[in-house]
Amino acid sequence: MAVGLGTKRPQSDINVTPLIDVVLVLLIIFMVLTPLADKQMFMRVPEYEPNTQVVPPDQVSPDQTVITVKADGRVLLNRQDKSIEEAMAYLRDAYANRASKVLFFNAEDSVKYDQAMRVLDLAHEAGVNTIGVMTDAPSLAPVAPAAKPAPATLP
Repeated sequence: MAVGLGTKRPQSDINVTPLIDVVLVLLIIFMVLTPLADKQMFMRVPEYEPNTQVVPPDQVSPDQTVITVKADGRVLLNRQDKSIEEAMAYLRDAYANRASKVLFFNAEDSVKYDQAMRVLDLAHEAGVNTIGVMTDAPSLAPVAPAAKPAPATLP
């Protein structure tokens, strides 16, 4: 009785166990690190409400601060044109001893995202805790009536 005494051939299958180990370790690393890298900023974008009262600018409380970012990169602090450094120095001084650390933020529609976020980040570094996002009321121009379908014509 001969029992397979032939020569043993090399195994041609790929050993995938180390590959699976590496993939699982990478998966665990990414699962642990992803929540740590997530910077969250809660933002509730205001919607226009037609019955909202608008306070004229000359009646705004003096302790309220409004920062506006224009499309050309200018920064307005309470409607006064300031450089970004001057505005942040003012915010640091103004909010150092203030109990209510609220800032109202307004940006033109064409402002780039990174410009707006840069100003918001600098305001946060200056001590602002709460940022109120301002919007402009939509224009209430009359809407054109819908087109009426043309009558059918027979040949």
